[in-house]
Amino acid sequence: MFNQPLQLGTLTLPGRVLLAPLAGVTDVAFRRICAELGASLTYVEMLNSTAVSCRNKQTLKMLARDPTEKILGVQATGRTPESVANAVEFLDAHGFDTIDINMGCPVRKIVGSGGGSAFLKDIKRIAETVKQCRAKTAKPLSVKCRLGFSREEMNIEEIVDAIVGNGADMITIHGRTRACDYSVPVDLPMIRRGLDRARTVAKKRIVCVGNGDVMDFESAEKMMRETGSDAVMVSRGALGNPWIFRELLTGERQRPTMEEWADVALRHLDYHEQCHGENIHSARQTRKHLIWYTCGFPRGNRLREKLNTIETIAQARELVREFARSLPKNYRRYDENEPGAKGAAHDPKHDMDRQLDRGVGAEGIAPDAVE
Repeated sequence: MFNQPLQLGTLTLPGRVLLAPLAGVTDVAFRRICAELGASLTYVEMLNSTAVSCRNKQTLKMLARDPTEKILGVQATGRTPESVANAVEFLDAHGFDTIDINMGCPVRKIVGSGGGSAFLKDIKRIAETVKQCRAKTAKPLSVKCRLGFSREEMNIEEIVDAIVGNGADMITIHGRTRACDYSVPVDLPMIRRGLDRARTVAKKRIVCVGNGDVMDFESAEKMMRETGSDAVMVSRGALGNPWIFRELLTGERQRPTMEEWADVALRHLDYHEQCHGENIHSARQTRKHLIWYTCGFPRGNRLREKLNTIETIAQARELVREFARSLPKNYRRYDENEPGAKGAAHDPKHDMDRQLDRGVGAEGIAPDAVE
């Protein structure tokens, strides 16, 4: 099912399990880990189109690509069709294999500046943005959106018409509105309604992707079966759990042993240091990933407290090794916490996104955003 190749425009993906572009998360190190564990397509984190056009220094750093990343996408959002199209032109020239337009991010700062879910209230702006972006690139162009701005304003068919009718090669529908929080289950029938509409109005083959609450094989299989999607996009389900990609490809639940867990966590730190160096800022960037990794092990709360204060990569490595030595090598994640699967309402990025209201700022610094 998920291990079948997928044709996206001129791009052939090895499978049907995609990692969502998550600002503040999908940097080089995390993308490499997810790709090694089976992600068929990964993305650079969401970028502000104005910052891209202005060649903001921090934004340009976010465009780093490791030589091992054979297929890599990028995502942008912005206030006007012109600014997003100009960013797409630059990103096309920068060598990315596919480009996505974010029309779904619910973070208040992003919406307030006209990006993300703000698009959902203006069908004409959706259409004009996709049209102008299509004119700027021959590479696969996609759009990620939600069902509407609120339950009272669900207009997914109009949204789809504007996206697909103006030349997008792929559409990803997240099954919530902008107003929904993660305690509200994804609306699979409405995703199906949107994807069915996409196939009806498409002037060429359109790749249809379902997103939201994909936390394990069962939820991914249900997403594909009940929505008719061609692929699934994983967001929160991958945080601290890159093994989810292997699970989806094999159909077998992944509960890494302590030895396997430590190997991935330490490799993640190696990749991070290669990209960002050994310094206090680099170390602090790893904290969230390491804290997410600790879920499912006994005494993980004590480790999380220590990880939240690290100031060097070396410190992080020693804590991971020390913790790994505290349990048998063959101890499996969630052994003491069955069933252990993260619930769909689980939102490990809550503090980063909701409480602190972080997102793609006008200056182009994009620490955090959500699926």
